[in-house]
Amino acid sequence: MYYLRKESYEQIVPEIHKTNGEIIPERKETVECRALYRGTDVTGWRGRDTYPVPRNKGVKLYTCKTLKKIMAERESLHDYCGEWFDIYDENGKVDITK
Repeated sequence: MYYLRKESYEQIVPEIHKTNGEIIPERKETVECRALYRGTDVTGWRGRDTYPVPRNKGVKLYTCKTLKKIMAERESLHDYCGEWFDIYDENGKVDITK
C-alpha cells in the first residue's frame, strides 16, 4: 500500500511590514511532518494533517494499492496546494525517478 507524506522542514518567513509601521522581523519556522488523510465519516473528503498521529478525529491515512493511482493523487495534491509530497510504502520512501 502506498501513501503520500511530506517530512518536516524549516522555512524562512520573510519580514512583514504592518500598516501601522511595525515590522515583524524575518524568522525561521518549522513545518510539521504531514500526510494525506481521508475522512471515515464523509465519502470523498481528503485533507492534509500531521503524521503519524492526526489532530483531527475521524480520519485515516489515505492509501492506494497501485503506484499509478498514488501518482495521480500526488499530482492532484500538487495542483491543490503547490507542494510535492513524497510517496511511501511499508518499506519507506519509494524512488519514483526510475
